[in-house]
Amino acid sequence: MKLRVIALALAVTFAAGAASAASIGLYFDAAGMDCDYTVPALFTPVNLYVMALLGGPSADGLTGAEFRVLNWPGAWFANITANPAANTVLGNLFTGANIAFPGCQPGTAGLVLLYSVAGFATTAVGETHLTVVQHFTPSNPNFPCPLLVLCDAPVYTKVCVSGGVAILNGRSCQIGVEPTSWSHVKGLYN
Repeated sequence: MKLRVIALALAVTFAAGAASAASIGLYFDAAGMDCDYTVPALFTPVNLYVMALLGGPSADGLTGAEFRVLNWPGAWFANITANPAANTVLGNLFTGANIAFPGCQPGTAGLVLLYSVAGFATTAVGETHLTVVQHFTPSNPNFPCPLLVLCDAPVYTKVCVSGGVAILNGRSCQIGVEPTSWSHVKGLYN
């Protein structure tokens, strides 16, 4: 029984932490769970998914995003596809992308797919950190950050969000609860 209570408390703590923050993340699976990938050999396909993680002010959804992804290996093939629900797609994912939707995108399980990349490894690379950062030339100089556009028509408020990191051929990244959160939950039962 005690184990179930601890698991429930941990799930509630994790959900509360996730709900309070928004970001644009990079994943190697469509479920948004795998943020590291080892390329086993040259000429290997590599799939990357760029997703908005909803939370805080964007918890109800988004109508757009602006950002770019750094460090995709330059010699690698990359077929970039925007979410088909988008009605406006401007720029390039690796120099600066703007994506907009005709209506609010509430996502599934707190995730909204922005882009997918069907890549192909044509050269060997060492540990490479793919990183989400601000657009090369932000549309609004007051927002020098990766940003999401909220579902508050006609205002369409912009909010800065964290940029995610995915790792190619390197140490494992972890997605989960911060150690302080677990310590807090554990402390409830001591």
